[in-house]
Amino acid sequence: MHLEWIDWTIILGYMLFTVGTGFALRKVASQNMESFFVGNRAFPWWLIGTSMVATTFAADTPLAVTGIVANEGISGNWFWWSLALSHLLVVFVLARGWRRTQVITDAEFIELRYDGKSAAALRAFKAFFFAVVTNCITMGWVIRAMGKIIHSFIRWEDLAPGLYAWMDGWWPKECAISDPGEGLSIVIMAVITLFYASMGGLTSVIITDLVQFLLAMGGAIAFAWYTVDHVGGLDTLLAKIHGMYPAQAEGILSFFPQGLTAAAAGAFVTYLTVQWWATHNSDGGGYFAQRLVAARDESHAYRGTLLFALCHYLLRTWPWILVGLAALVIYPLVPPPGAEVSPEYARVLADREAAYPVLIATLLPPGLMGLLVASLCAAFMSTVDTHINWGSSYLVNDVYKRFMRPKATDRELVVAGQLATVLVLLVALAVTTQIDSVKGAWEFFTALGAGLGLPHLLRWVWWRISAASELAGLIAAAATTALLYVVAPDMLYHEKLLVTVAISATATLAATFAFRPVSAAHLQNFYRKVRPSGFWKVAVTEETAVMRPAAGGLQRALLTWAGASVIMLASMYALHQIFVGTRWLGLLLGVAATGGWWLVARIADGSRCE
Repeated sequence: MHLEWIDWTIILGYMLFTVGTGFALRKVASQNMESFFVGNRAFPWWLIGTSMVATTFAADTPLAVTGIVANEGISGNWFWWSLALSHLLVVFVLARGWRRTQVITDAEFIELRYDGKSAAALRAFKAFFFAVVTNCITMGWVIRAMGKIIHSFIRWEDLAPGLYAWMDGWWPKECAISDPGEGLSIVIMAVITLFYASMGGLTSVIITDLVQFLLAMGGAIAFAWYTVDHVGGLDTLLAKIHGMYPAQAEGILSFFPQGLTAAAAGAFVTYLTVQWWATHNSDGGGYFAQRLVAARDESHAYRGTLLFALCHYLLRTWPWILVGLAALVIYPLVPPPGAEVSPEYARVLADREAAYPVLIATLLPPGLMGLLVASLCAAFMSTVDTHINWGSSYLVNDVYKRFMRPKATDRELVVAGQLATVLVLLVALAVTTQIDSVKGAWEFFTALGAGLGLPHLLRWVWWRISAASELAGLIAAAATTALLYVVAPDMLYHEKLLVTVAISATATLAATFAFRPVSAAHLQNFYRKVRPSGFWKVAVTEETAVMRPAAGGLQRALLTWAGASVIMLASMYALHQIFVGTRWLGLLLGVAATGGWWLVARIADGSRCE
């Protein structure tokens, strides 16, 4: 089904809003580097939280979840559900500390925490690594997913046949983006995003994120409702899954993996015991840190991160899963004998992730289709705008200003930031041409940064961790991951992750004790500013002792985190039971979990990990 005039009106109206926002905020963002990259640290918690959710609500996520449900069942989502433990740790233990650092990037935090030439070298290395490598891989899979989506609605061979024919004549066939029309759509969307993000800086990113989140979430819920209704309602959907997949239905619908093979059991255990902390942003670094340091104060940083965690794992999950389940009924995994396979069905059979945009294109009426396309555009742009602003902040704050032009003027730094956004986006577009699978890119990216999980957590609670610890973990993980993907491409993901974590953790601890620790004077300055809990005997002097957190502060924070983690899992299971299990049990658990969240929030407010 093609887009009608009402669909185009909705889509173009949304695009004009984003462009207009960036243009209107250009003067606010161009005052200095702090206004451009952290919005003068003035954002309230509800903007911080919705911006975090919008950024992680990318166009790739509903496609990946649809593919996961088809290939692994609902329980396959533990690949990303397990990260709830990490995000809640940031909420209750680290969010306030990030706000106290008053840095612009988490790379700048390195020289606040560590000293000497090793800290400066690590800051430069990580700035480049995050800005160009991990950041552009992330944008690459998000852009690739958007290409899959937009290809279902906009056919340039019909809209501009001459342009399409010219591009098709030179388009490289070995490119992962095999259709030149898809490539053209990607470039147009990326340029629009680049315009408002480079004009309005983080302020335009966060303000548009609010609208983008509401639009993307509303669109996802509306689509799930319409799709489930199309197959006859929720009960009918579940009955059809049991009828079509009698041997697989329990495994498809289960919250936890059913009929575990050794490989599936290993993956599930790895997710819950290792993967949640073995990630480069285990302590809330990256664009999360950018939001935390841009919060109005410590309380707003904490509340915003809690809002994100609740929305990310409870509000967003089920609209995508329900569409994934409906896709199994509308487009069975194996075509029925004698059934005609339409071009749309053939596309889904070749790529189950494509079921999401194909269902939008084939099921929705005019108007609602435009809303869904606009919502997916919003999901795409809310992620890419953050990543080009965040990536450029590394290049400007941690490379250009720190090492090349320390005396650069405010205007020069803003211009450098705008140019850096262009550079980051161009690299991401190049990466996009090499990405076929969204989930495959997720796995490679997670393994690549696994070596930083341990040192990133320990640097907040243990004085002995040094720049050498982080550098050793990062290099070991990157080298191991790259080697495993070359010499052992058939090794299962969780096995690669375990090998990578074991080697990188060993390298981290060895470097910690082999190299000199951070000087006492530098640790005392860090302790004075950030006031971390944990093991800081070298940093505690007669002067800083008065700043020492109350005894047991870290233990209480960790206990609060553990309680919140249990409540989060109970909340997730309650929703599972409401939608595909025993509804009365789900409602009962939901009521209990709501009371648990209220209690945890009260405890966290009254007993802060200062």
